Amino acid sequence: MIAPIEQATRAHGVSRETAEVAERLLRSVVVVRSRNGGGSGVIWEADGLIVTNNHVVREDTATVVLGDTRKLKARVVMRSPELDLAALRVEAVGLTAAIVGDSSRVRVGQVVLAAGNPLGLQGVVTAGIITGAGQVSDGERTRLDDLTQADVSLAPGNSGGPLADVDGKVLGINSMISSAGVALAIPSQAVLNWITPEVYGQAYVGLRLVAVPTPGTRQKRALLVLEVEEGSPADRAGLMQGDLLTGLGDHSDGTPEELQRVLGALHRGSAVTVHVLRGGEHREFAVVPALRAVA
Repeated sequence: MIAPIEQATRAHGVSRETAEVAERLLRSVVVVRSRNGGGSGVIWEADGLIVTNNHVVREDTATVVLGDTRKLKARVVMRSPELDLAALRVEAVGLTAAIVGDSSRVRVGQVVLAAGNPLGLQGVVTAGIITGAGQVSDGERTRLDDLTQADVSLAPGNSGGPLADVDGKVLGINSMISSAGVALAIPSQAVLNWITPEVYGQAYVGLRLVAVPTPGTRQKRALLVLEVEEGSPADRAGLMQGDLLTGLGDHSDGTPEELQRVLGALHRGSAVTVHVLRGGEHREFAVVPALRAVA
């Protein structure tokens, strides 16, 4: 395994110490295979919890290949399409878990490593620098919020792998390449906020939403409620199919992208005010997100 690491690090002019860090980092990186394709994943906890991208595992199950070539069956225990995150569980203990760093401290120009399994190659590491952190404009999307940007080389198969600092601490989960060719990663703090304190479930309100134009309003676009899950917190609060969701809490005039991000970061048990338009009238509902277990 050391040969491809050395090759990648020599190409970027970094030291042998960095190659050793990269080798340690790869011990917490896995291959994730599913019926719709595959990608990479990060061992988040030694008892078998693995984090990857939601788009890597569309199904409820997948196969995980460890660095020692063991193949394990995995099931999805959490997912967030809004954050593009999924958590997998494999029946194993004593795995090498990643060391998670603080993404709130990243700085432009900071050297980082990206690890993963691009184009069918297992255990590839590239190096680069942070080029930005926060909101990103992309020609194909209205807005991408709170993403870490780096000039590291990514290819299909890198999705779900770690973006790490020179000490091997994971600063984010690599998610995509922007239209400008910049690598975009979900910050580690966003992952921690999503996955803790409960591993087997996530806070949810029970809404299926889609962004639609809303002519004549300040926002121009809002989230249309396509479905309210029966018995869900949203259902109990009185939300209905056809409502136009225009705000959440203090985000009373947020864009659909902002509102989706806020939805993905809700905490169970903490009430949030949902602002909607119903029949042309503004209404407010207090929704208390609950814990939903994913079997």
